[in-house]
Amino acid sequence: MKLYSSASFYQTMKQATTRLSGIFLFILITLNLTAQKKNEFIVKIGDQKVSKEEFVANYQKNNTNILDEKDRKTPAEYLELYLNFKLKVLEAQKLGYDTVNSFIQELKGYRQELAKPYLTDVSFNEEMVQTAYYRTRHERKASHLLILVTPEASPTDTLIAWNKINDLRKQIIAGTDFNEMASKYSEDPSAAQNKGLLGYFSAFQMVFPFEDMTYRTPVGQVSGIVRTRFGYHLIKVHDERITPGEIKVAHIMKMFPQQASDETIASLKLSADSIWQKATSGTDFAELAKAYSDDKQSAVEGGVLNWFTPTNMVPEFAEAAFALKNDGDISPVIRTSFGWHIIKRLEFHTTPPFEKIRSELETKIKQNPAISKYSDEAFDRKLRAEYQLKVDETNLAELNASVSDTMKRKENKDKLLVSFANQTITVGQFTDFLQKENYSPVQDKPEAEVVVLLNKFISQKLFEYENTQLVKKHPDFARVYQEYHDGILLFNISKDKIWDVASTDSARLQKYYEQTDKKYFWNDRFKGWVIESANIEIRSRLERMLDEKECSQQELEDVFNTKTENNVQFRTVASEKGDDPIVDYYIWSGAKPTGFDETTTFVHGKIVQHEQKELKDAWGLYSSDLQEQIEKEWIDSLRKKYPIEINKKALKKIPAVE
Repeated sequence: MKLYSSASFYQTMKQATTRLSGIFLFILITLNLTAQKKNEFIVKIGDQKVSKEEFVANYQKNNTNILDEKDRKTPAEYLELYLNFKLKVLEAQKLGYDTVNSFIQELKGYRQELAKPYLTDVSFNEEMVQTAYYRTRHERKASHLLILVTPEASPTDTLIAWNKINDLRKQIIAGTDFNEMASKYSEDPSAAQNKGLLGYFSAFQMVFPFEDMTYRTPVGQVSGIVRTRFGYHLIKVHDERITPGEIKVAHIMKMFPQQASDETIASLKLSADSIWQKATSGTDFAELAKAYSDDKQSAVEGGVLNWFTPTNMVPEFAEAAFALKNDGDISPVIRTSFGWHIIKRLEFHTTPPFEKIRSELETKIKQNPAISKYSDEAFDRKLRAEYQLKVDETNLAELNASVSDTMKRKENKDKLLVSFANQTITVGQFTDFLQKENYSPVQDKPEAEVVVLLNKFISQKLFEYENTQLVKKHPDFARVYQEYHDGILLFNISKDKIWDVASTDSARLQKYYEQTDKKYFWNDRFKGWVIESANIEIRSRLERMLDEKECSQQELEDVFNTKTENNVQFRTVASEKGDDPIVDYYIWSGAKPTGFDETTTFVHGKIVQHEQKELKDAWGLYSSDLQEQIEKEWIDSLRKKYPIEINKKALKKIPAVE
């Protein structure tokens, strides 16, 4: 063991302290540099800084996918444009544009729409879309047994129904035939005939809880008990197969009358056979459908039906249709419960690829309240876990015991009931919610309903809190929201400061026109008359008179038009090529106008080149120029009003978008 003298110990500690101090100083410097880099700004405008991250995001966004390369900017070039934008927004804020109610309401509406994708479980939704596609491509064949119970049924009636179906499930699991049990006990009216057999079906063809349980149950097995709006179900899954696809056909039907006799059915079969002979011998199928089909709705369309799958068409009809191998093939005469049919295949396609029908699947999911409910529940579970939600069971039990005791509830109103993140829900807040829900504890509403309502209240509060955290949690949301915010301000202040001034201040526009260099001119124009005379003789006289000397319209009308006769009509024109078909014909070698009589109609005038446009002719162009001047003057004043500091060193490090 080595011993140190007090001097050597002191020296050793001093060296160690010096070393640690150096390390600590290095860490501080490193952390400081990291913080500076993270908080690095590109430009400071007045008292507002624009971070490097914000500038780069906007620069890259606005310089990517540029159609014309000359429009692409370097970071320094883009900064000038960005500065003008930020100056206008800053001025709008200083002038209180962001406090106006119309702005607040418009931004609120944008935010609600923008927030929707963030206030749901995105991963769960993607899983649902993938699941829906699988179920679209794969059909399941199933039977079911139903015990009726409405959503509004009392707890007692609900329990009776559940016990009944639970007993039936035990017997089926023990070996009793499912379809025989469905035939005997199912409260679905069709079960007496089909023994509960539903045939094949795929996504979106059954209520969602039923569909979901069917696909979650292994083929050959019996499901657990599932509740829909109709009641409690048991499901036996028989088979799964690839969906055959969709088909479009035309058909000709000889319909069975009600209570048709065998003789009538046989007679209709002979008629159908005769039509089939004509169809297969080359007679136009559509014309045969129009002439002979008893399905009058489709007959007028040549027998054409909407696209269908095997699961949403009468089974016998679907089987015959999907047996046709080629477009144009015609089936034998087949029988359904409706009549005799002849089917012609028109088109067929298999289930489209996922990306082709993704949007269609997403729309169907969003439009299905039951599926949306599943998504909402998944999002709720995610938030509860993320924010470590806790319920004070002791205080909840006290609330349950005193839910009808107003005095007791008031005494406990400040007690903690729920906590999550940095939020709390007190007994008083929840009892206020119960009052709004018109909750009144009675015998057929057990205390457990308080827990149901508490969960509803918790879900509302979680959703509201999550909505307040979107800017912190999602940088892309914060960026787009800020873009909306600034964009609305920019529009409103630009309207007041630039656009309305140029478009409504006619005196200022007139003064601008008089003082500015003229730069807008007409292309070559024909200026004169289009003249229509009553007959060839009048036209000849008119042309001779015009050849002799230039006359005014009034002079010509005095000669050719009287109180009783209007022999000549004049239309004054100033037409560029393409403006007037008659002028085009005579002056610009255009096509002869339809219905035009060149023996009585002609033009008189001359071509004028490079004529200056007056203000009334180029109002929009000069108004736009005035807007540019007003904007430039405004920006110049803003640059003087708000000091600008550019971090040139940081700007140089930003790579140009290529």
